[in-house]
This record gives sequence, C-alpha cells and structure tokens, in this order.
Amino acid sequence: MVINPQRLIPDNWHGIYVSTEADLIFLGSKNLECLKQYWTHKENEVIDHIDAIKTQISVLDGKTVDDIRAVASEYEHPDSTWRPLAKKAEPFDAILTNCKPGATTFNLCGWCKYNGGITCLYRYHIITTYLLIPKEFNNGSGAHDYEEFNLNTPCAITNGTQELLDTCVEYLKSELAELIAKKAEICEYAKLIAEAMEKAEEKPYFTDNRPENWFKTDDEVVCFIPNYIENASKKGIFVTGKVVCGQKRSDGFVLIRVDERINADNYNDNRKIVFGSSRPEILHKWEYGYLKNHPDYLKIWIRESSVLARQTSSEMAKAFAK
Repeated sequence: MVINPQRLIPDNWHGIYVSTEADLIFLGSKNLECLKQYWTHKENEVIDHIDAIKTQISVLDGKTVDDIRAVASEYEHPDSTWRPLAKKAEPFDAILTNCKPGATTFNLCGWCKYNGGITCLYRYHIITTYLLIPKEFNNGSGAHDYEEFNLNTPCAITNGTQELLDTCVEYLKSELAELIAKKAEICEYAKLIAEAMEKAEEKPYFTDNRPENWFKTDDEVVCFIPNYIENASKKGIFVTGKVVCGQKRSDGFVLIRVDERINADNYNDNRKIVFGSSRPEILHKWEYGYLKNHPDYLKIWIRESSVLARQTSSEMAKAFAK
C-alpha cells in the first residue's frame, strides 16, 4: 500500500505539509508522538465501530421480516396520544416519557436500541436516524418512503419488505468492509510514524500539541510581548522570566514573573504576565533556543501556531530574526 504522507496529518494541524518521509521526520519526535496518539485513538474508534456493525449484521443477516416481527414482540409497543411539536411529536403521558432506552426496539423509533439521536429529550429521541438502514434512506433525502424518523415512527424494517431487509444487510456488510479497510490503512500509518520517530530529533511541540502541565512552577521561560498587550512599556520583544503559578488542569493558564519591568501601570505588579499554556508567546528556554537556531523549523512552527496567534505570528518571526 502506497500512502501519501499528507494523509497522516490531522485537519487541525494547520499549514503542515508533508510529501516525503523526510518531511515527516522533520516534524520532530514530540509532534510525531502526538500524531501516533491521534491515530491510535482513531483506530480504537474504528475498532469499536466494527464491533457495533458486526453486532447489527448478526441481528438481520439470514432473517425474514417475520423473524424481526417476532423479535419486536418481545419489546413494548405503546399506543399513546402525541402532542405536535413543530414537525415533530412528543408523548403526553409520563409512562412513555419514562420509557427506558431500547424499550420499543423494532416497534417505535424513539426508544429503539438501533436509533441514532438527532434531537433528544429526556430518555428518547424526537428525531432519529436508523442505524440499520442505508444512509440515503435517513431523514430528508427523499430517496425512500422512510425519509424521516420521529419518535413515534413505526419501525421501517418490521413494517417493510424482505427487499428492504436484504438491502439493509448488504448496506451493513459494505460498511463493515470499508471499516476493515480503514483499520488496515491506519495500521500502515502507524508503521510510517514509528519509522519516522526512530529517525527524528526532539523539537518543540506545535503549541496545540503541548501536554497538560507543560509549564510548571519555577520553570525558566522566555516570553514574547506582543503589541496587543495594553500598558506594556516594551513590545515586540522577548523577555526571560520564571513561572510563578504553573498550568492547572482546570484553566490552562500560566502566570509568569519576568526579569524586567514590562508593565507601565505602577498600580499593579509590573513584572507579571499571564498566557494560556498553548499560546506561542510562552516558551521554555530550550524551546526558544532551538527555534532561534533552526529558522526552517521556526517557519512551520509559527505557521502551525498562527491560528492561535494571528495577531502575533509575524511580530514573533521578526523578533526571532533579531
């Protein structure tokens, strides 16, 4: 399998372009570790989806509509008064509103175990999608009579034809095949990333990839003072300092006491400044040193961070060049 390395890059890694293994290696070991974690998470999602689809196939494969009706008879089939809610409906009585999820499987959509929620209220779905039938049959496509499923819609399969049931089985099998192929592709991604990690050196994280508690109390840091900071006596420069209050899991902010006065306001501590931990304006000293000495990496580091700091990216680039 030949894979374009760009396919390994998540959509939220803005401005990162890789066309060769060398480009991948250039991202550095820390970012590649984040990339590995990203695809591990995606693989686990695919595995969970594969397991769910296999279960759904086992429910329908080789069955007749009468078989499904027999299953439906084991679940509740309430007959109730419904109040209109725009183009939707909701039940009047408390018995229905307190039905448990899955209670009306293969009878009514609202509490069926095979629905997917679009509009939900309490324990039921007012508008649903039907996980067992092809996507084009769901909600508003106009491709089939079952174009919208509400909580009181009678089950399409139980009240449908054998042709629909067989179509559902084929749809689920095709979905399974796509998922299995996707998992195999992700495994190839993992191999490429692992090979690149063995050859990559340690470089500063792209700022959005920084782990929790990246900045701890007493860490020595370098901070960029951007033009947008009000009452700053010096702007467009880097200053050194030390973390006074490290990043907390709950808020992600870092309080720094810098080594020189930067605030023109004499009524406040004029040597303190606060940045979010994922802001490019705050760096460990080693990160600053690496970026200063590696302008090629600095270029893509700033480009990736520019979504977080459009106001400061060009200012920072100029300050690094001094």
